[in-house]
Amino acid sequence: MTQAPLPWQQATDTLLAPLLTAARLGLVTDVDGTISPIVSRPEAAQVTPRSRELLTALAARLALVGVISGRAAADVRERVGVAEMVYVGNHGMERWTDDHVQVVPEVQAYRPALVAVAEGIRAHLPPGAQIDDKGATYSIHYRNVADPARTKTEVTPLLLQLSAEHGIKLVQGRMIFELRPPLEIDKGTAFTALVRDYQLDAAIYLGDDTTDADALHACQRLRESGECYAIGVGVLADETPAAVIESADVVAQGIEQVEDFLAWLDAHRPR
Repeated sequence: MTQAPLPWQQATDTLLAPLLTAARLGLVTDVDGTISPIVSRPEAAQVTPRSRELLTALAARLALVGVISGRAAADVRERVGVAEMVYVGNHGMERWTDDHVQVVPEVQAYRPALVAVAEGIRAHLPPGAQIDDKGATYSIHYRNVADPARTKTEVTPLLLQLSAEHGIKLVQGRMIFELRPPLEIDKGTAFTALVRDYQLDAAIYLGDDTTDADALHACQRLRESGECYAIGVGVLADETPAAVIESADVVAQGIEQVEDFLAWLDAHRPR
């Protein structure tokens, strides 16, 4: 049986200690549910002022401070609003670079198939469901339907069928379906790419959902291989998927503890 990860406050003198002395430390975070509260309508989400303040301070001191989000890169850049940060969107399929979005070239070929699946499921969604076209991917939110559990049960088989017919990857998260091109790109590969691009010798990833587990697993692989001392911080809430707890090295209880972790890092890194 895998041992449950410790609260981050209990690991400051052990697992987290090397982060304070690493020459090139990077910090990468998810947005929704990590530095921004989960809200009923995704477009209403806002990063907390304290998170923004702490990320701004850290961006001036660390080799990298960035975001990897399921949102589009331009959306998440505007929402976080820290110019010095690096923004990766659509689970690693695009990055904000030189004042514009760069999309992984292979993604474009799957646009017609993504549209076909999204349009194929539209008529089968109950009132309150929301389809979010993010260009490289689609999200289907069902948090606001009358019976989310029933919606998941009824919609999943049809989405699986449509995704298989059109060659699209279906991923499920916290009351969300993600439609993606069937490429070996996820938050884990995106996090690993940032570690290598910025030549980090230590790194942190913070996230709360199923898609973040890919990056949390990447932290373990990077650390075990000796390539980078990477630590994954799982963010806990009432709906936290088991995959997050199983793959995290340490955990933070909600956004407030994420902010406390960022403040601890800012206060204890030598200036």
